Formats: sequence, structure tokens, C-alpha cells
Amino acid sequence: MSAHLYLSPHLDDAVFSCGGLMAMQDARGEPLSVLTLFAGDPPGYRISTFAAQLHARWGKAGPPIAMRRAEDRLACGRLGASVVHLDFPDAIYRVDETDEPLYPTSESLFTGDALEEDELLEDLVQALEDIDFGDALLYCPFGLGEHVDHLLTRRAVERLDVPLRFYADMPYTARSEELKAQFDPQSAEWESILLTSEAIDAWVAAVLEYQSQLSTFWQDEDELYKELNGFHDEFGGIPLRKTS
Repeated sequence: MSAHLYLSPHLDDAVFSCGGLMAMQDARGEPLSVLTLFAGDPPGYRISTFAAQLHARWGKAGPPIAMRRAEDRLACGRLGASVVHLDFPDAIYRVDETDEPLYPTSESLFTGDALEEDELLEDLVQALEDIDFGDALLYCPFGLGEHVDHLLTRRAVERLDVPLRFYADMPYTARSEELKAQFDPQSAEWESILLTSEAIDAWVAAVLEYQSQLSTFWQDEDELYKELNGFHDEFGGIPLRKTS
């Protein structure tokens, strides 16, 4: 029986991207885990104006990371997955040596550049090397959309030199023909895993547990279902690119 470990940059990415696949694996009785890298509290609880604006959107005046970790446990629990939360802070909380935010705007998060963060990358690699993955299949974000934390996750995991299954970052991939093209299986071993309707329903139900994040991405449950189901149908399942 295969075990599965999903590497998630933030407290929602793995479920947003692979919740239906996780539901299918759980239905087969296969062990599941989700490891979130950037799940730590803001250092010193000091946040930028941009981070404060996001907190307000999420419905919290102060740092809401404990709330987001609770949401993640509920969502993953719906899918039969255990969770591991590392304590690295989200990009919106990280600062340079003068305490200025490294990523002060939404646009700055999606440049693909980890500004002055070579040391962070090494720390991520070390943290992952200290984890015993056993024989679990590892799933990693491809980095579509070039969110800095998604790319840092990919770069760190690739340093482990283990077989990987890359998943398409959602919902960014579903909303961009350019990103879909980047995930095209021209020169990679890949597969597309067809989901049952029950698995898609479970995927939607799990995503709905991230109450703080829903308004950022979807107007309502109907729009969420249409996007996830449409993405699945367009790719003929959940697409994964594999390394040997």
C-alpha cells in the first residue's frame, strides 16, 4: 500500500491543488500526510501594512496563523490526512536586515525571486533532510504563477534528490492559459488521474474549511465547485508531472 506526503507551501495549497486526489487515496485506505513549510507565526508579531490588509480580509485584526493552522487541520482531517506544520513564516511576514518587508505588495510575491533569502533556502533544505519520509510518494508544487514561497518549496525539495510528483498550483493554473501551457507534458513523464464525483465533492468540502481564504479566491461555493470540476475535466483528471 502506497503512502503519500504532500508538500504544501502555505496552509491551504495542497488541499486547493490536490484535495480530490487525496480523497481518492483515503478512500483506498492509503496513508496521507500534508507537510506545510510556511506555517509559522510572524517574527515578533510585527507585520507590514500589506500583511495587515490581508489579515483584515481574512477577518482577523491580529496574526491569524493559529486560526489558519486550525483550518488546515479541519480540511486535511476531512480527507483523512495527518498534518505537520513547520515554523517558517510566510513571505508576507519576512523582512530584510533593516526590518523592511521583503514582499510589501501582492505583486512582489509573484516575481519568482526569493530576495536575499539564500539562508532561508538552506534552512528549508535542512528541515526537510531531518524528516524521515520513509517510502512515501512525495508531491510538490510545480510553482506555476511564480509565488516566491511555492518556488522556494520546489527548490528545497528538489535538493533532496528523491522522486517527485509535481502538482499544478491552484487556483492560479485554472485561471491562466499561459500557466496551463507551462504544465504541458511535452518532455516530462506525467499522468492524469481521473476523480470520482464523490472525490470532487470531498475536495470542495475540504476547501470550504479554509474560511479565512475563500473570499480571496471564490465568490461562493458554486463558483468554487465549477472551477475545481472544470479544471479536472479540462485535464482529464488531476495532472501530475513525475521525476524518476
